[in-house]
Amino acid sequence: MEQRTAKGLPLWTALAAAALVGLRIFHLKTAFDENGLLPPGSSALPLTVVASAIVFFGLIGLTLRLNRLPGTEACFSHAKRWLLPKLTAAALLFAGAAMLLLDQAAVMTPIQRLLALCGVAAALGMVGTAVASKRGASLFWLRLLLALFTGAWLVLRFRGWSQDPLVIHTAPLLLAWVCAMMQTMLLSGFSLKAGRRRSAVLFGLGAGCFTCMTAVDNVLGLRSELAELLILLGVALWCVTAALELLRPEVQNETAAEERM
Repeated sequence: MEQRTAKGLPLWTALAAAALVGLRIFHLKTAFDENGLLPPGSSALPLTVVASAIVFFGLIGLTLRLNRLPGTEACFSHAKRWLLPKLTAAALLFAGAAMLLLDQAAVMTPIQRLLALCGVAAALGMVGTAVASKRGASLFWLRLLLALFTGAWLVLRFRGWSQDPLVIHTAPLLLAWVCAMMQTMLLSGFSLKAGRRRSAVLFGLGAGCFTCMTAVDNVLGLRSELAELLILLGVALWCVTAALELLRPEVQNETAAEERM
């Protein structure tokens, strides 16, 4: 059952992400009036909430069937095929954070500048984690950099997002960052041999789904912040890659005896 579910989850997630993207495009093209507002009685927001809930609870139902053993750094692969997406994720985060520092330095507050610098540090930590020859507790601090960055980004940026009078504008973005924050926090536990495999898969794939949904806003011009999009894409790619690594047969077929060795 675990192996069958692990094989089917990537396809199910891709289909769910495509459905969310299609729904988002439909709403952005048809749901708003000439003033950019939702007309009274519009079903756009309820449908967005329902569709997002179906995807998330569907992921919960599927991930509950996965291997529940505590996870360690041994769950992640040294194979070269995983290195490219990890380094790409780090590059996207680095580029987005550096773009903020270069383009908006004159108008950034000290806290915003510190947050962007934390993004640069987190990207370097991602590179260190990806290329590390040894997997162990020492990687905790490198993973923690990204967890701290995603948590700080969510807290500090939420105040700006909450000022938007239309919840539908920010709902997918908020969902994507909440999943990303949870995933990066969970990944830190793997370095301490206390990783939660099923939860990490859940939030990693959730981050990917909701990031696809919110990226539509940038493509269709609802948002124009390229730097922030690059940051989210980098973090989401890192989360999805980790989730897919945890779905490998050798991880899902692992037994308690193998875990102790």
